[in-house]
Amino acid sequence: MKISTLRKFATALSLGGSLFILPQLASAQATCAPKPPALVEPGFLTIGTELSAPPMGFVKDDKPAGFDVDIAVALAKAMCLEPKFVNLAFQGLFPALISKKFDLISSRVGITDVRMQTFDFVPVFVGGLRLITKKDANLRFNTESDVCGVTVAIVAGSTQMAALERVKGDCPAGKPMNMKVFAAMNETVHEVAKGSAQAAFIDWPVAAYLVQQNPNTYFEASPILSGKAGANTLRNRNGLVFRKGEDANRAAVDAAFKGLVQNGTYAEILKKWNLDGGDVTKVTN
Repeated sequence: MKISTLRKFATALSLGGSLFILPQLASAQATCAPKPPALVEPGFLTIGTELSAPPMGFVKDDKPAGFDVDIAVALAKAMCLEPKFVNLAFQGLFPALISKKFDLISSRVGITDVRMQTFDFVPVFVGGLRLITKKDANLRFNTESDVCGVTVAIVAGSTQMAALERVKGDCPAGKPMNMKVFAAMNETVHEVAKGSAQAAFIDWPVAAYLVQQNPNTYFEASPILSGKAGANTLRNRNGLVFRKGEDANRAAVDAAFKGLVQNGTYAEILKKWNLDGGDVTKVTN
């Protein structure tokens, strides 16, 4: 992924909310899984997402692409619905879901105790966080506390932001942590590329993809981190997000997802994006 490509992602996101309706997928479906009973638009599975973070969610040939997109499309197909994507800045997804702008969020959302107070989830991926730097930066981080004294770019409202805010106050007086906050993950990466931030704290699949595409520019400067306090190093599960209390909607999508696992579609999507390390049915750490 070249810097010019990152700029294209940023431009697409800055347009405000982008709407993508993918072609009808249900015509060849022999049987349909039960549909969520309370859809915001009958016949459609309307999905909120933030398309700035390949390989999870991004824009390719003017269409949504990535793991989160493929999962949502496969779910819609299983339920004989047409997928409709609403592309918003990450922090704007949650109030838009509450306002019933879409049925669910599919956008690498970590399942945390705080978020579970307001939303319900269907786990679909094993997340984790990673710090990236320029290849020649000679910086290494073993924990979030090692970011003290560093200028780091993060996404507003993200698990990464919460993890750093938890340790920021413990930084020594002479080594303050400078957090630069952005609306989209591609913007954080661009800050590192242009030297305005020493590191970006991003999702591990995004870091892996970025370094794979730009091996002479970027470096994975930390292990996969959980973003959690204390001895709890279990990586967050990422999930599809639902309004609290819409149990029937969540149950219908959960059943459809279990069908994707059983028929091999889930494994195919993981393999397509080289994300076997995030298989929620197998990874235990």
